[in-house]
Amino acid sequence: MDRTPTALVLLALVLGLGVCEAHRSGGSTAVDATAAVVINAVENMHSRSTSSSDVVSQAVLGTNVKLVKKERNPAGEDWYQVETPDTYKGWIISTALRVIGSGEALYASSGSVFVVSALLANTYLEPGVTEHKPVKVAPISAVLEVVREKDERWIEINLPGNTRAWIQRGDGDIRRAPWSWPRISVEDMVALSKRFIGLPYLWGGTSPLGLDCSGFAQLVYKMAGIPILRDADIQFEGSGLQVVAPGSEAAGDLVFFGKGIGHVGMMINSEEFINATVHKTPCVRIDNLKDAYWRSIYQGARRHGPCALFSASATRKRD
Repeated sequence: MDRTPTALVLLALVLGLGVCEAHRSGGSTAVDATAAVVINAVENMHSRSTSSSDVVSQAVLGTNVKLVKKERNPAGEDWYQVETPDTYKGWIISTALRVIGSGEALYASSGSVFVVSALLANTYLEPGVTEHKPVKVAPISAVLEVVREKDERWIEINLPGNTRAWIQRGDGDIRRAPWSWPRISVEDMVALSKRFIGLPYLWGGTSPLGLDCSGFAQLVYKMAGIPILRDADIQFEGSGLQVVAPGSEAAGDLVFFGKGIGHVGMMINSEEFINATVHKTPCVRIDNLKDAYWRSIYQGARRHGPCALFSASATRKRD
């Protein structure tokens, strides 16, 4: 994303304790180390506790988040400042979250889980697609609790809002929790990235409903078993990636652009890269590193090594 972000902390597990209520008169109140789970397909994270503020990122269905503060805005809406597992902070309206109670396990943290591999997977009230409209849409990378397997096609799941639904087996895979994506080959990373071609650009976007540059890079890397931070400048400086010498760019490398670092893409061979961009056509597309436009703003490349992880030395700032 073309953004300089707020404070970076160490990668931390989300903990679930008790919630402190905000004052009815408004204002923010710190909460204990409390967790919640996102109950909508994709939920915007805002810079302030109002939907009219800018979107800084998104969290998808089933994401466990840490609750930092609670605030009632002038419109009487309750909002939480949350921190996602990648340490990113933003404000989400309370109706988009289910607070996890004291002593309750994080969502999808044990037992069998369904890992969505379809770009978008519909869930239904019953094991069939014709009787009712879908209950929820689950984006790629969503991890959902499995209740039982009915047959070769249908799996009953427990949605993050604690309601039951059905999902088709072909939309993903049953795994054991806690789930993390295994490392895959560079060839598979490239194939994965190409599945997103043509999807729309969306500032702050992290799902197939819309992606920005660093959200796209982060999603592909996450599903390739390489967790990196949000935002292009942090990915350039603070995700533990190795510097690549100019002219040595190869498939899987992240390439960075801008007068500062404001854009990122991923190489798919020695010349072409895939990126979510507003240049020419606002979508996920393939561009050439040798094109005059990109060459004029190119800043360098970074490569994942055996231990590409978050760096504690990076500092997030916001304009």
